[in-house]
Amino acid sequence: MASDFGERACFKREAKKGRLRFWRREDGAVSLYLVVSTAAMLLLTSLLIDYARIAAFDKQSELAAQSGIRSALSAYDEALYGQYGLFGAGGTDRNQLFAEAAEHNWQAEAGDDFQLLRIRNEASHVDSYEVLGNQTVFSRQVLEEMKYKAPVDFAMEIASRFAPMSSAMKEATATVNVLEEIKQLYEEREKHLERVAELRKQSAARLAGFSGKLGSAADLVSGYGAYESWLQADAALAEGAKPAHAAEIAAYRSRAQSEAAALKTSAFEEQARLDADLTQALSELQAAEQLNASIAAAVARSRDDQAGSGFDSLAGTHVAGQEASSMTPEELSQFGDTRASADGLVINADWFADYRQELNDQLSGFRHVADEAAAFQATMLSAVSSPGSAPALNQAWTSLNGAYQAYSQRYVDPGTVIRARQDELQRRQSQDAERKSNEAAAKSKWGQVKAMIGGMTSGGEHEEQKKAFEDVKRLAADNLQFNQAAHDDGESADDPRQSEDPGDEAESAMTSMGSMFGGMADLLEGIRDPLYINEYVVHRFNSFDPKQLRGIVTGGNQEDFSKSLTLENQEVEYILYGLHEPGANVAAAFGEIFAARLAIRTMEGLIACKALGNPLLVLSAAVLYGLEKAIADMATLAESGKVQLSKYVPAELTYADYLRVFLILHGSGGQSRKARIIAVIEHNTGTDLSNIATGLSGEMTSSVNLWFLPGLMRSFTATGILSGKVKDGRYEKTQTIGTSYG
Repeated sequence: MASDFGERACFKREAKKGRLRFWRREDGAVSLYLVVSTAAMLLLTSLLIDYARIAAFDKQSELAAQSGIRSALSAYDEALYGQYGLFGAGGTDRNQLFAEAAEHNWQAEAGDDFQLLRIRNEASHVDSYEVLGNQTVFSRQVLEEMKYKAPVDFAMEIASRFAPMSSAMKEATATVNVLEEIKQLYEEREKHLERVAELRKQSAARLAGFSGKLGSAADLVSGYGAYESWLQADAALAEGAKPAHAAEIAAYRSRAQSEAAALKTSAFEEQARLDADLTQALSELQAAEQLNASIAAAVARSRDDQAGSGFDSLAGTHVAGQEASSMTPEELSQFGDTRASADGLVINADWFADYRQELNDQLSGFRHVADEAAAFQATMLSAVSSPGSAPALNQAWTSLNGAYQAYSQRYVDPGTVIRARQDELQRRQSQDAERKSNEAAAKSKWGQVKAMIGGMTSGGEHEEQKKAFEDVKRLAADNLQFNQAAHDDGESADDPRQSEDPGDEAESAMTSMGSMFGGMADLLEGIRDPLYINEYVVHRFNSFDPKQLRGIVTGGNQEDFSKSLTLENQEVEYILYGLHEPGANVAAAFGEIFAARLAIRTMEGLIACKALGNPLLVLSAAVLYGLEKAIADMATLAESGKVQLSKYVPAELTYADYLRVFLILHGSGGQSRKARIIAVIEHNTGTDLSNIATGLSGEMTSSVNLWFLPGLMRSFTATGILSGKVKDGRYEKTQTIGTSYG
């Protein structure tokens, strides 16, 4: 075994000597093994070099594409940005900018200089993938433009002025709303009670005929003695003698029978009519009682807190720079006192029960008269056929006359019961005449307002003005169609011309103020987008000069106003309301400003007129006060362009400030308002925003020369190892990149 081990060791030493001789041979021959290994090393090295060059080319082409697309975006429409703060591609050709900027990122192929990468631009182009006419893109740019400026402007300039009035306007709105409701119920109730009184008065007037028949019955009773004497005289004549009083006796009997029957018939006919009248009166009384219950319920509701209203929302929001109100707690409490005083308009339930019993008693009273008339007729018929019935006839007459006189005393002449009810009605309505006088004066004032607004609406008859509005109407419709939105003819404003009752308008104005205060609170608490868009409209577009209203407000020359109704002078109003008649948008704005002034001034009027006592009289006086002051405010606005918010909050608001408030009141406006914004921009610039790009995508095809193994690289592209392609000894790849203005 040891010998075997030795033999193997000897064999290994000989083999090792043989390998060393192979490498140390001196005859100049190269072994096949060395050739193969060297070729493999060269192939791998060549592959790695070209792969590294391709990787460097990929990075260079990506950077070049990024640089190119940024350069393409750098050419924006300067006029569009300068006027409206919007970015849109424009100016130099974007394809040229993209290609030139990309090529500047690598060295151009030149001569025989050594270049690690000889990159060549094969083709490039730029496409749009976002346009300003798309409302989503448009809104995004507006929000970016306004995100720093809008919140500060709004909070400091508008909300801080209205916030101090929140509590007072809340109380005033609650007061006006409940008193307007109670006023309508009160007037309906009083109409029913007046109808009850009228039915009773009507029934009393009808009794003149019955009273005349009663007089004839009295004559019959007083003539009954003569009748008996005639009978006795004729009975005493000798047999066969001609009766001396036959004609008188026959006439009396005929008259007695007919007039007694007529008296009874008249009594029962009047009873039937009275029954119908008093049945209707009872129905009217029941209706009045139901309305009275509604008044009581309204008064009870008025005691509840109006928590959760828009006024509370703004009052509970901290607004920087908020001013203080000069209204004292005592003045603020007067609103609640006025509402509480409405309890005095409620009639006690026992009153209706007593009145109902009174009507039933009246009917029973006349039924007694009718029964006595029937008894009188029966007694009269008996008396004429049976002489000697004078005591019975006198008794029947006494009963009939006594029943009628008792009825007449209460219900006819002097009619103490009915007169007492009339006096009570007059006392309850004692201040209605003054209230109605205030309402008539307010209606006259309201007519002045309607005339002013009518004058605005009828303005703007110039053909050029109409053409401009027709143009933006078409552009807005095109934009809605481009955005696949439903067409909308415009937003409606509260139009004072639709109301004939100033009290109803005051109530509507108060309610609108609640929505306005709530809208301001919502925007301050985080509803960002509508606020930014609204503020963009006010900052970037023209609004009407209120001084042009002087001719309308003062009733003077309206020609200057009519000439001023160009679209250029009322862009904000058109965007807000979307009406396509030259004067319509200004009229709508004027109407809403007047409604706001009316609400604020009516609030002040409720305090100023509190001493009048009767809550409905206070309401009518407050509405008249509000109308007079609001009309004066409009004159001030037309003269100076601004007006004090309230005597309790001396901050001044301009015409433009009110437009900002109304933009809130009308909500975000949706796609229709954005379409109108875009339409005005397109009309003013002559640019179709649906063709103005805000996002670009660039595509660039470039190539780099291959140094060693194009065929091998082609196989790599075929298998997906490389994403480009090999063509004519060059590696070619397409880069696609996109970006936008934001």
